[in-house]
Amino acid sequence: MPKSKYYKLLGLSPNASKEEIRKKFRALALKVHPDHNSSHSAEEEFILLTEAHDMLLGKTSLTNKNIKTKGGTEEDRLKRTAEARIIFKEQLIRNHLENELYFKKLTTGNKWRVMKVSALLGVLLSSFLILDLFLPHHYQEQEIVEYKRYFAYSSDGEKISLVKTNTENYFWVSKISFSMYGRSRKILVESSWFFHNSIRLISKENIKAKDFDIHFSFYSATWILLILFLTPLFTLWHKRKKISFTVLFHFCYYGVNGLMVFYLITDNRWAHVLTLGYY
Repeated sequence: MPKSKYYKLLGLSPNASKEEIRKKFRALALKVHPDHNSSHSAEEEFILLTEAHDMLLGKTSLTNKNIKTKGGTEEDRLKRTAEARIIFKEQLIRNHLENELYFKKLTTGNKWRVMKVSALLGVLLSSFLILDLFLPHHYQEQEIVEYKRYFAYSSDGEKISLVKTNTENYFWVSKISFSMYGRSRKILVESSWFFHNSIRLISKENIKAKDFDIHFSFYSATWILLILFLTPLFTLWHKRKKISFTVLFHFCYYGVNGLMVFYLITDNRWAHVLTLGYY
């Protein structure tokens, strides 16, 4: 049988890698293994898959013994089946060892220590985020120097404007009026206690103050941040030899850890944490 037919039998392209061949063989062989499939054609399919696996990986087992895939005596059929079972078992053992080594690599060494640190940091940041919802807020006086009205849209389709203050801060606010800039440019920026995340702008126009909610801020995404920051802790608890653990591990190691670093660096939040919000 030409190699192109072996690739077709496994459902692979001719440029498939050896690892792809092994994975595809393992998946198909599990479906037609005689111990799990009572179909009359299962045994022959199992032998064909094993032959394709060996030929494409450059191994010599079934073909060098001049045993035809189909036909032959009962003794030949038994030999083919026995050899196919041995090859499949070896493949399963190899795959099991690879998985064991990979799991050990993830759960030991520097990467696992980093995950433990990020889990503790995530719990700390989550605690501060929750406290920020209940503790008193900071109020800083600033002045609007520029704004662009109806510059973008919020997630719910509301028109929002971009406001710039004298401290080089930018805020996305909704329902802005010209009087906020034309009559009185003085505003108060309300922010949370620990992280100083911006919550709203308070205009001091006329006699009565007017609030303008801030969009696209970390404060408005508090609950999303809570879930993400607690994911490393959940990953430690979910330590199992499953694909879900592997996905969670990499998501936390490269994604959540990067987010936590970015969150602490921007707007000097690391300093706010160290000073418990007083700085």
